[in-house]
Amino acid sequence: MDGLPYHYRVEITDPRIVFADDIVLLALRGDTAVGCLVVTAPVDGRSEVKRLWTAPAFRGRGIASSLVGAALAHAAEIGVSAVRLSVWKWREDAIALYERLGFTVTQSWDERDQLVCMERSI
Repeated sequence: MDGLPYHYRVEITDPRIVFADDIVLLALRGDTAVGCLVVTAPVDGRSEVKRLWTAPAFRGRGIASSLVGAALAHAAEIGVSAVRLSVWKWREDAIALYERLGFTVTQSWDERDQLVCMERSI
C-alpha cells in the first residue's frame, strides 16, 4: 500500500469518510462480496462510476454488467444527466464492457497518460 498515491491509500484506510456521500454497490454470493462498485454523488448533474471490481473466480458471469446496470438505474432515480468513468487504456476487456453498456469515449477530465475517459447519458 505504501506505493499507492495518497488518495488511494485513504480509500483503503478510511472508506467511510472518502465515500460518505457516495453509494457503494455490492454483489453478494451468500454472505460473501464477489463484486463492488462506487457511484459518486452528483456533481454538475453527473455521477462517476469508480472502483468496479469482481472477484477473479466470479468473472465472466455478468456481475460487472449487473453492477454497472444498477449504478445507471440509481443515477436515473436521482436525476443525473450522465454517468462517467475512467479506465486505463490497456484494460481492453473493461473498455469493451463499457462500450457494450452504452459508454463512449469523451474528452479527458484527467490528464494521466494512458487513461481513457468515457461517459453515458441517462
